[in-house]
Amino acid sequence: MRFRWLAGLAFVAMVGAAAAQPVKGPAGGASLQQPPTWPSLQRFSGDAEFLQYVRTVRRLQEAEDRRRYHGAEADSVAGAAPPPPPPPPPAVTAAPAPAQAQASVSVPAGASVTNVQTQGVDEGDIVKQLGHFLIVLQDGRLFVVDTAPGGQPGLALTSRANVYRDARNQMWYDEMLVSGNRILVTGYSYRERASEITVFTINDAGQLHREAIYYLSSNDYYSAENYATRLVNGNLVIYTPLNIAYLNPDQPMRWPLIRRWLRDGERQAETTRGKPLFDAHDIYKPIRPTLAPFVHSVSVCPLGDPRSGDELDCRTTAFVGTAQREFFVSTGDIYLWVSAGWADRDCQDGRGAGATSATLYQVPLSGRSPRALFTRGVPTNQFALDANGGEFRALLGWDGCNSYSQHPRVRYFHAPLGTLSSTPRTAPDWSYVNEPNPDGAQYEPRFTESYLVYGSRPTWSSYPPQGQTVTGRVVAVPVSRPNSPVIVEAPHGVLRIERAGATNMALTGYHNDEGLSVSLLDLRGRPRIADTHLLEGRFESENRSHAFNSLIGPEGGLMGLPTVGGVKQSGRWVFRSESSDLSFLSVSAAGQLNDMGLLNSNDHAQDPSYHCEVSCIDWYGNSRAIFTGGRIFALSGTEMIEGGISGNRIGERRRLNLSAPPPRS
Repeated sequence: MRFRWLAGLAFVAMVGAAAAQPVKGPAGGASLQQPPTWPSLQRFSGDAEFLQYVRTVRRLQEAEDRRRYHGAEADSVAGAAPPPPPPPPPAVTAAPAPAQAQASVSVPAGASVTNVQTQGVDEGDIVKQLGHFLIVLQDGRLFVVDTAPGGQPGLALTSRANVYRDARNQMWYDEMLVSGNRILVTGYSYRERASEITVFTINDAGQLHREAIYYLSSNDYYSAENYATRLVNGNLVIYTPLNIAYLNPDQPMRWPLIRRWLRDGERQAETTRGKPLFDAHDIYKPIRPTLAPFVHSVSVCPLGDPRSGDELDCRTTAFVGTAQREFFVSTGDIYLWVSAGWADRDCQDGRGAGATSATLYQVPLSGRSPRALFTRGVPTNQFALDANGGEFRALLGWDGCNSYSQHPRVRYFHAPLGTLSSTPRTAPDWSYVNEPNPDGAQYEPRFTESYLVYGSRPTWSSYPPQGQTVTGRVVAVPVSRPNSPVIVEAPHGVLRIERAGATNMALTGYHNDEGLSVSLLDLRGRPRIADTHLLEGRFESENRSHAFNSLIGPEGGLMGLPTVGGVKQSGRWVFRSESSDLSFLSVSAAGQLNDMGLLNSNDHAQDPSYHCEVSCIDWYGNSRAIFTGGRIFALSGTEMIEGGISGNRIGERRRLNLSAPPPRS
């Protein structure tokens, strides 16, 4: 059974290490109590120096473990992580604002297929568009839907292809990207102990051809929030961590490889010999002390026109750093915010109450040398990070060891990109701005070009409150004036914050158990809730950022998200595999919301002849709203549905069963 709670691509520790000769320590030396660090970004000279570092840290870690163990005998609570807090008190009662009727609406020009964090940076997902084809990844298969069969609007299944080659193999296929006429599917193979990237090409008739398969040595890359792959300017970007605790410094080193599949063998695939994804010469030495080091690596793989027999050519940059990290990609750079994990926080006797030490790394996509900056604080997820206008920005948790606080403290961080360097400095105090607390155990952040917005809900649960009403605090921080935040009281807790056009944010959450509330935060002028609409009897069913989508222009537009009709199905569990309905709302130019209705799922849609063999849990969800070419589509489980607008309501025009037998080619 799949254990899908690892974040990022953690490399397999099929990496042992060769016997190392003694090497000179870091500049200035290192005491037995302090793990080695170096004053600047410099790479290891080879395996011997890297492994000597591993041995040194291992010895110090064992000594620290003994110290903490004996301390725990004297005080049973010493060194223990704090328990979760008690349930928060009920929030103040507030009622949702009434919705207002709207005139006829239409689909704006343009397209929105995937709700990405940064424009120009595509993220791996389950639906992509190439021309008039929509490609769906589900059950380890690719389904090609022609939205203009015979040159006329319609829906037709042109082809279906198994990404997997043998149903007996343990595989998960999770996300895909498209580049030119290529489709890249990312999956994880337990048999190969590797991430698998399968490349298909698609022709003008919508037929698929398998071009290549690559294996990248790794552990399961799954994250409940982030995505394993990005596509920027024709480059595939992958983040992969390696836990140094898995290394055996007394065995020959075997670095993670990139291999090209040749054919399937009886027990394992037959592949090329491959080449290392990285080795010791690519790893930058630690610049902060840590007793639980990881190798954090980012790979940039140009997607040109590979010839048959070529390997996937990737350039990898790696750092030794502390355990906790968030991964963010802009159009020009890759960023890692690396924070001290529990092993490097001294939480005994009330110590460690301040902000956690951290490091910001910048890896230019151009191939220039990386840079870094010493920082503090912990971002809650990738959406708490942003790079724009010549500076890096973040919303940081500021609670140190008290990470389970029901009233977390936060800071806004901003620093000019020029402050990062190969000889890292400490970010100045003015980089951290004290902001209003989220006033809830869980908070969601998002950036626009002009604002950081974050909102809270009382608990970590995604279920609606039972027998009580809740509200939420929303804070809008102008990035040009971070000392002037605006607090907006939302009439519901905040489950989700998403971009909804150039000047709006969409907020979803629950005021009570009557249904999902959707609000529009207008960022023109002083931030305010422009409108709130209650989707009565509807509850949000998927948690990922890609589950929401919108297409909104100056004159208004549309938004859609998966919902269900029962409270029991509203937990937004990551393993949920039942289909959802798609709820649609229109947004007027003035920011008024209107419930347009549903495109309904069909629980019995699966064709009797269809059988899922591989990757049968929908870890990335299975429902999406899609806006393209002046048309509205909804993926709902095994069906692609097209909707049409009549007045201010949506209705079904046609639907296509993806599980029906594909046409014969």
